[in-house]
Order: sequence, then structure tokens, then C-alpha cells
Amino acid sequence: MSWKYDYGEFSENVPTVTYGPCLDDGAYFSYYRICPKCGRFVKADHSSKLPTNIGDETNATCKKCGRVQMLFAWWNEVEDVEDEL
Repeated sequence: MSWKYDYGEFSENVPTVTYGPCLDDGAYFSYYRICPKCGRFVKADHSSKLPTNIGDETNATCKKCGRVQMLFAWWNEVEDVEDEL
């Protein structure tokens, strides 16, 4: 059985992980810390490639499924992050 997520079902209670700032434009990017196969919470890697460049590479470990690729959540622009501080 494979889990398929509709992004509309996620809420603020779903854990995320944020990486950045990116060297090119300084933006931050976030992923949902959920296994796309079984729906369990995953342990995220300390770093990850940009969402557009990740391809088929994995960036997290699920206790049940092993290495997986977390689902991309959103980009945070540098101005947005600074405004929140």
C-alpha cells in the first residue's frame, strides 16, 4: 500500500524541516517530515539539495521503509524570514 498525500490535508501540526539559506538567492526551503510511502515521521538529513535539483535522491530515513525522499512543502524568501523576526 502506498500513501498519496494531497497538500490540502496537511496542517500546521505536521512536522517540517527547513534548510538554507541557499547560496544563490538566500531563500530557505522546507519539507514535510513524513514518509511518502507509509506516512510515518522520518529522520531528516542534516542537509539537502535544492528541491528543484534533488531528482531521485533521498534526504531522510524512515524506520519502516529505509531511505526516502521527503515531500517538498514551500520556499521562504529571505525578506519573509527577516520580517518574522
